[in-house]
Amino acid sequence: MLLSAHGLANGRFESEGEALRAARARLLRAGLWGRHTADAVRRRFRAELRRAGGPPPRAYWTRSEDRVIERFARAVVRHEHRDATVAARACLKALGRVKRHFARTFGAARARIEARALALGRRPVLVAWTPEELRFIGELAGKVSSGRFREVRDAARVFQARTARRRRGRAKAGPPERTLGAIGRRLTAVAKNANLAWGFRDWSPEENRIVDGIISRYARGRTRSFRSVAMACRTVLRRLDAARADSPDAGRPFDRSFRAVCQHVRSRAIARGIPRPRFRRWRGPEQRIAAGYAERLTAEGRKPYTWEAATVLRRTLRRRGYQRTLAACKAELRRAWLRLNGML
Repeated sequence: MLLSAHGLANGRFESEGEALRAARARLLRAGLWGRHTADAVRRRFRAELRRAGGPPPRAYWTRSEDRVIERFARAVVRHEHRDATVAARACLKALGRVKRHFARTFGAARARIEARALALGRRPVLVAWTPEELRFIGELAGKVSSGRFREVRDAARVFQARTARRRRGRAKAGPPERTLGAIGRRLTAVAKNANLAWGFRDWSPEENRIVDGIISRYARGRTRSFRSVAMACRTVLRRLDAARADSPDAGRPFDRSFRAVCQHVRSRAIARGIPRPRFRRWRGPEQRIAAGYAERLTAEGRKPYTWEAATVLRRTLRRRGYQRTLAACKAELRRAWLRLNGML
């Protein structure tokens, strides 16, 4: 196992699959292959690869993939493609026809083409923003500041869609397609220069009254967890937004992301001295029910740690008078499966 990991890190093997096949052959010759599952061998191999100083397996590109990348990078240098973004779209289709071990993402293909094109002598091109683009950016920045968009990324997607429609309707090639990151940075810069309200919003007294009221219900035992409190808070805030939508003087909407509501609920509850709910360990009858169900599914040749199996286990526990979340049931089924296979 250690020799295969060092071989992949040093370039002797082309991919993770080839190194794993070599490790499997050595284990078979030593008579040790049946003692470990394939997943256990893969996990041990990746741990040895990290100790050997190698990057993650997805960082390795096969020789056939690199030949495709080289072809499209040279096309970018020869100006057959406008930029790496356009080349990456065609490159993904070509990569789907070669032998590979991982499905490459659009961003990974574009970054690899761009890096190879720069190594071949292509100079980086920075295209200035047109006055038309800057006017639309100013409009979107004002809408984000007034709360018309929940996140900057939503406004960036609207910008991409509008510029794509205009690009298709023109005979000549217009400005290049902007990435979401570039649009978001330009929106932030325009908003700061115009002194618009930007970034995280402070919670208003009306919002805090709603949050404190639902936290008090949690302190009295009427809700189970901070997550339940956050879900209730977000529902109430959305109802207020719907009631205030017809009023022109309602001000900025209360619509916040679920993550922001969770963080605010946790901080307000801890500030009031309310302890966080503790994790209940699986003991006694609960653990026996989960272990028996996992053993039955394993004997039938099915995976016990699926959402469908967790749903059945949760219903069984509810009939016995136990309350568990769906995620907790799935996690316990996985732990039971690991114990059955001697890995825990």
